[in-house]
Amino acid sequence: PAVLPDATGYGRIVRNEAGEVLRIVEHKDATEAERAISEINTGIYCYDNRKLWKALAEVKNDNAQGEYYVTDVVGILREAGEKVVGYEAVDPEETMGVNDRVQLSEAEAYMKKRIMTGHMRNGVTIIDPAATYIETDVKIEADTVIHPGSFLRGQTTVGADCVIGPQADLTNVEVASGVNISYSVMVDSSVESDSSVGPFAYVRPGSQIGSNAKIGDFVELKNAKIGDGTKVPHLSYVGDAEIGDGVNIGCGTITVNYDGAVKHKTTVKDGAFIGCNSNLVAPVTVGQNAYVAAGSTINQDVPDNALAIARERQVNKIDYANKMPRKGKKQS
Repeated sequence: PAVLPDATGYGRIVRNEAGEVLRIVEHKDATEAERAISEINTGIYCYDNRKLWKALAEVKNDNAQGEYYVTDVVGILREAGEKVVGYEAVDPEETMGVNDRVQLSEAEAYMKKRIMTGHMRNGVTIIDPAATYIETDVKIEADTVIHPGSFLRGQTTVGADCVIGPQADLTNVEVASGVNISYSVMVDSSVESDSSVGPFAYVRPGSQIGSNAKIGDFVELKNAKIGDGTKVPHLSYVGDAEIGDGVNIGCGTITVNYDGAVKHKTTVKDGAFIGCNSNLVAPVTVGQNAYVAAGSTINQDVPDNALAIARERQVNKIDYANKMPRKGKKQS
């Protein structure tokens, strides 16, 4: 049982003058005097199984609902001389009923508050608990800051001294210490210490980000391993790839992993430099300390320490613009 300030809608616990439980009466079947009782049935029972089945056979449906109430078992056992004891819940909110979407939201709000309170008492700073969502299995170490609009779901773990959010959405993500994640979505992935993700990055399942790495704005990773100290600063897609340590991936770089039938792997070894707007057509390997010139489409392996240039040579046609028709210009 639990005691509520407003017991409307709940079954009431009816006791005798000695405080012994006599029966449970549902709200619609209760008298005015019984409705004044504030002690309610929480729906949690512990029975002797053999006595329960015998009592269930005696349950009738002569009530306002025309239903068979399992709560009648309490009165049946009591009338049979059995001992019935009701223990009051210390926190009545733990026993609240959920019969509609309103009550569901109230129960969620209670659980949310309890989860947030637990993390904050353990040294986690949650800037705005009302605007943050953290599921029950999430683990967060002390001195981490969670900003508003963040969602931490599933088996997510967050190390110490991290900054999560604003607007970070993490599902089953392993986050080491000292990591900064903002305005980004990460799913079934991991990020090592002192790295940053975002803003506006999308880290898809199977991705592993090393330490001191940077995954910047509008970067998408999928099944990609990113080495320590590697930077993918912006506007890139890295999928089905293994990128070594200390690599720089220039803006607009794409790993072309899908040929329409099969996904292929791209490998970029330690210390390589990939220029902006490069296409790495998998399967392909860029060697250690190699360079790929900006604007290149690479479809063959690049040796260690080499410079790969795969683009058309620029041709400038002098005064050609004067021969082209333009809006508002009279033609001779």
